[in-house]
Amino acid sequence: MKNTKKIFTLIAAVAVSSASQAQLGGMLKKAAKNAATEQVTKAATGNATSSSSGSGIAGVGGGSVALDWKQYPMTPAITMKSLLEGTEVSPTGNLRMNFYRATFIPNKKASGGNVDMIYDKNVLTTKIYINDQLEKEATYPNGSYFNEGKQNTYQDDRNDSDIQLSKEGKYRIDFYAGGQHFYSFDFDVFKKVDSDPYAANNTLWFSKGPWEKWAYVTPQTSGNFIFGFYLMHTDAKPDPNNPRKTSKSINWYPELMQNGKVISEKNKKTSIVKQGEWEDCSTSVKLIGGKDFLKINELKDGNYTMKVTVDGEAAPRMYDFKMAGGNIVQCDKQDRAKNTDPKALVEGWNNYFWMERK
Repeated sequence: MKNTKKIFTLIAAVAVSSASQAQLGGMLKKAAKNAATEQVTKAATGNATSSSSGSGIAGVGGGSVALDWKQYPMTPAITMKSLLEGTEVSPTGNLRMNFYRATFIPNKKASGGNVDMIYDKNVLTTKIYINDQLEKEATYPNGSYFNEGKQNTYQDDRNDSDIQLSKEGKYRIDFYAGGQHFYSFDFDVFKKVDSDPYAANNTLWFSKGPWEKWAYVTPQTSGNFIFGFYLMHTDAKPDPNNPRKTSKSINWYPELMQNGKVISEKNKKTSIVKQGEWEDCSTSVKLIGGKDFLKINELKDGNYTMKVTVDGEAAPRMYDFKMAGGNIVQCDKQDRAKNTDPKALVEGWNNYFWMERK
């Protein structure tokens, strides 16, 4: 009788544990979906390209499952929005690489079956290089495979892909699917040392590169012209009266220009920017004399410039773009018909239009 009671107690404990794990797994997947970036509204367009599956990746548990790369005519990529927001260098020196949105990764195996993120090996993996030296290889077992249309997520629930930084220099993340390298993301990492012996943290780590280079326009769901770019600061003491405060209030002034003439109303914006961490800053736009916020399809065909003056910066940021037929013309690096390097395609998924800083 006592042994029977022990058995029932053990079964009950296992059941509770399994239920808790299932509940936790559901919470993690829900968090991943919420953390993922822009909602897909329509499929991307571009030139037809196909490639064969590559070899396995050493160091991540053996070979990788072979994918059917003929499933989609589009080359795979990582969305620029998720690259800029999923690559995080914390002020304390932790590099986190998570919640990347991949496009056009096959969900079919070369053998003909469906991809299984649980049983198939190394479906989504990365290699991280520092100054061209391999630093780490990571696998993303919880890929939320095809959670929205033809996109999926490089999701690392346990943050096993994280790196504690010890080196400044040039960093590169190579993205693999089914053992094939299909995309790369380059950025720089720096550290700034505070000589104040009373400082809570004397070393500030931060990243630079594409965040300073790219801005975007998106219609979101309203169709409004929404402009966005990225800001951060590296001031050791942004508020002299409060040494514990690390965030900083920064004023910026967006102006929409056509043929060198400002056509938008004055629009002073203030963003609370974190120390050493990039902040997405966005705004809608009103044309001079306009009664409502500007919608993208209301702009006439022609050449435009978004001019952004940021307090503390020596010169305004300038971003050129073109309109044709009520649509923003993709820049050459985003246009699949013009981009010459699929591993560096600026992926916007047709609802984020990226503009390169002049």
